[in-house]
Amino acid sequence: MIEPEFTPNPNLPSFLGEDQMGVAAALIDRMARGDGRALTELYGMWSPILLGASVRMLGDRHEAEEIVQDTFVRMWHRSVDYDPLKSPPFAWAFAVMRGYCIDRLRYRHRDKRDSSRVVPIHLHAPAEESEDPRVMVKDDWRRIRAALQNLPPDERECLELAVFLEYTHSEISAHLGTPLGTVKNRLRRALEKVRNQLSRYEF
Repeated sequence: MIEPEFTPNPNLPSFLGEDQMGVAAALIDRMARGDGRALTELYGMWSPILLGASVRMLGDRHEAEEIVQDTFVRMWHRSVDYDPLKSPPFAWAFAVMRGYCIDRLRYRHRDKRDSSRVVPIHLHAPAEESEDPRVMVKDDWRRIRAALQNLPPDERECLELAVFLEYTHSEISAHLGTPLGTVKNRLRRALEKVRNQLSRYEF
């Protein structure tokens, strides 16, 4: 089993949904052709980010590690079906991870109910089919990506850490070495700008 390291990634891409050089898409294509080394490379790129997000969603390190393992196994088996025109590589991976997290949270919720009551929850259903199949449809993703790209780099970085990794204000401040007040101001400005740009569209 691959053992992920849960440490902040100092080399986070400027936008987690971007793959401008086509590196991730090329790795997925190699995976589709049975190249196990491509899976290892992609795991090295994304496992810390996905693990951080899943830990924050589940609040349990052990469960989050299992989710990340399941996510990459799923990606390996479904790599032949991946279509970069439908979803950016990281959005696809995040959707798979998020689907597994949602299934796990539903399972917890079911366990808290009366054990005599049977609630049909499909734990092993395709992760992409949980909630939103691709996190967001292609057009919505492009609009949000465009809105983020229009932000100044410092504001965009803060917003990405808050949205994609669910970092708290304090965590963003520590990660970037930036005063907490500055982080809050950047997030406020970034959210206002993104909200104003997306208000043109009906989601």
